[in-house]
Amino acid sequence: MKNQIEQLGKKYNINPVSLYVGKQEVKLSSLVATQDLVISLLPYVLHPLVAKACIASKVNMITASYITPVLKELEKSVEDAGITIIGELGLDPGLDHMLAMETIDKAKEVGATIESYVSYCGGLPAPEHSDNPLRYKFSWSPVGVLMNIMQPATYLLNGKVVNVVGGVSFLDSVTPMDYFPGLNLESYPNRDSTKYAEIYGIPSAHTLLRGTLRYKGYAKALNGFVKLGLINRDAFPALRPDANPLSWKELLCDLVGISSSSKCDVLKEAVFKKLEGDNTQLEAVECQPRAKYWINDYLVLSSPGEKDMIVMRDNFGIRHPSGHLENKTIDLVVYGDVNGFSAMAKTVGLPTAMAAKMLLDGEIQAKGLMGPFSKEIYGPILERIKAEGIMYTTQSTITP
Repeated sequence: MKNQIEQLGKKYNINPVSLYVGKQEVKLSSLVATQDLVISLLPYVLHPLVAKACIASKVNMITASYITPVLKELEKSVEDAGITIIGELGLDPGLDHMLAMETIDKAKEVGATIESYVSYCGGLPAPEHSDNPLRYKFSWSPVGVLMNIMQPATYLLNGKVVNVVGGVSFLDSVTPMDYFPGLNLESYPNRDSTKYAEIYGIPSAHTLLRGTLRYKGYAKALNGFVKLGLINRDAFPALRPDANPLSWKELLCDLVGISSSSKCDVLKEAVFKKLEGDNTQLEAVECQPRAKYWINDYLVLSSPGEKDMIVMRDNFGIRHPSGHLENKTIDLVVYGDVNGFSAMAKTVGLPTAMAAKMLLDGEIQAKGLMGPFSKEIYGPILERIKAEGIMYTTQSTITP
């Protein structure tokens, strides 16, 4: 990492500084105090620490991450400091909000109401690189991706609140998608979608759902990891950084409760039993990476020439004053560049960078803690991303 920092410093004429944000708060505060703007792309749990330093020194801040409850608790302090902190400026959350708010605001301008809003988004390997049992490779935080399926989700469907339990039972909420059939996609709900009735200002909506897209087969294979305990909210002692190296076989033996000296056929039978006889899930765990680094060895986009893609679809039911129902669809598909920026890097980094420049140039005058929900923020960004090759398409059908 030190070499990478030095190379970036030379390439972009910046002054790199290394610090442990969670343990060097004094150094963080002194660094923040000398800046015009702070862009925090750290793990989400560290954003509140950075925000507190920005509040103390009255320095503006932006981040691509969700505005978490912990960050939300700082809202009054942000207002009292007279600064601007903007979150949720990436892809999801980020461009999904901006595309939604543009459609919603335009609908309101003509006196229409939003009856339904469904948004799905996924960061995926390009189809030709989805060559493992999960049909997936990481293009952002592995912990964020994996723990996402462990979290509960809530959404509104035809006026009824639906609660989804995370963990082993999340497979019950997975749905095949019928659009982009060549991609063979599936989806599952993500977090609490019901709160967007208030955030987006659409209390009239009877359906509100935000979800995640994956290639078909991902959920079932990952469900096997959950069954085995490979994905767990609790830390696994044998995988601590200071623990002795562990082979994949030793890890699986430990998880299924048999001796590490057991023969492979005995281990396979024990794993198969714990997976309740599912051959697809068995295939997903039969590869032989280093146990401590199975995420990197098995799933990260890293081979030369590999590229990723992002797929987003927003669907709106818009009731016009005439009584007609407009079904509006917005599609966004972006591919990464071979040996260049990934699709995830472009769709997260560019909106965040554009918001940073807008804040520095005085285009954004609003103060306080906010997301990109106002036209002052989303309007220029949605226009400017087109010049960077991030193009979205819209289509509408009208029914009486």
